[in-house]
Amino acid sequence: MTAVALNSVPPHLAGMAGATTDMLRDLGFALGPVVVGAVALSGAGSAFTANLPGAGLTPGEAAVAGEAARAGGPIAVDGLPPGAPGSTAHGLALDALGSGFGTACPVCGVAAAAAAALTAFGMTGIRARRSSEDEASGVLPSAPDDRTPDPAVAR
Repeated sequence: MTAVALNSVPPHLAGMAGATTDMLRDLGFALGPVVVGAVALSGAGSAFTANLPGAGLTPGEAAVAGEAARAGGPIAVDGLPPGAPGSTAHGLALDALGSGFGTACPVCGVAAAAAAALTAFGMTGIRARRSSEDEASGVLPSAPDDRTPDPAVAR
């Protein structure tokens, strides 16, 4: 993404393009875990609530586990100490959390694919545009070994 940003702006704006890319990357680092966590825990809460009635728990255990889930989600049920009321739903809470994070992983995949597609789309035409700009400005391309080519040979 940084290469796309730097290669798509004039050299005098490269600093601004790099800073914008860094800022957007930092925003992704901040929002990414929040979005993934929200998707995962929302799915886990729904799965736990849907599967609680058929879990084979006593009515008292199911009521306590349901109350713990309403207060803090499946993570709260998973955190109940062994032997505490509602702790028999521990396995159900783990299954629900696994289901929620199983939903969140494809969301991450779709986001990564979208970023890759945007990058690929942004890179189309950059080399051709950059080459035509260099030819118009009279700048000679550098040789593979970073020597300046002989103008008589390069033209």
